[in-house]
Amino acid sequence: MDRPKLSVIIPTKNHAHLLEECLSSLSKQEFRDFEVVVVDGHSTDHTAEVARRYGARIVYEDYGTRAGACLVGFREARGEILVYTDDDCTFPPDWLKRVEEAFRKDRELQVYGGEDVIPPNSSYFEKALFQLDLAKGPPKKPHLRLRGCNVAYRREALEQESFNPSLTGIEETELHYRMARRGMKMVFDPSLFVYHKRRGGFLPLFRRMYSNGLARVQVIRLHRGLVEAMDLLPPLTLLLTLLVLLLSPFSLLPLKIWVITIILYFLSKSLYVTVKSKGFSYFPLLLPVLVVRELSFGMGIIKGMLSGGRG
Repeated sequence: MDRPKLSVIIPTKNHAHLLEECLSSLSKQEFRDFEVVVVDGHSTDHTAEVARRYGARIVYEDYGTRAGACLVGFREARGEILVYTDDDCTFPPDWLKRVEEAFRKDRELQVYGGEDVIPPNSSYFEKALFQLDLAKGPPKKPHLRLRGCNVAYRREALEQESFNPSLTGIEETELHYRMARRGMKMVFDPSLFVYHKRRGGFLPLFRRMYSNGLARVQVIRLHRGLVEAMDLLPPLTLLLTLLVLLLSPFSLLPLKIWVITIILYFLSKSLYVTVKSKGFSYFPLLLPVLVVRELSFGMGIIKGMLSGGRG
């Protein structure tokens, strides 16, 4: 059997309704020399049926993590270029064509990826979440901006450095950090995008950011060089809050100052995101979104620190 030029690898579990839309979008790609490998975490819905209907090859993983699914996908894929995405993504028709062209024109290129934007029919909540992405500046280091849902690797790159299946999240950040240390050529192209659904609602946001906080601790334990200011803020905030509460029986002034400081912080950050993204109509929702986002991320980091990085 001839080897395809590209392998599109999709980790999934119990998201048959999303996977169908994803595979339907892939079937409309202008570039045709590719296979689709669906890596299933033993779904109990009709994921396998959907995958087979669209001609995808389905394989199973037992790690229980997205990183583990990505690793299994790499081992099972037959393509020269391995393209990773998520089951809740859809794609412009020229997506794979542009990926193939990038690797064909630059033989030194090892990793190539781009943005994930929201679909045009997204809800008000999902659009408000997206303002946080729009407010980010251009990437200083490509490996810190490459997204797991829109990234491609030359096969030999993953043969040298591959996914760590023990990680419970942000596995691409850890992988790209190792690849960057090896000196691999990595390109973040903001014009290469996929449509990525942001799951609406405060509870899904809380769960996702809490999980990211836990995973962040795991990754930092492996690589101290990945520590950022945002990783230190939650435990410092907790310590200051405890200190203020301990002092409050003697004087309410520290508590009042601390509450005002917190309110001003979230208001100023909401205003900053609004001005930077020019999404002025989303300002009313940005304040509660930022509170939930940073609270849950901080709780995840603190839990990870107390539990040795385990959930």
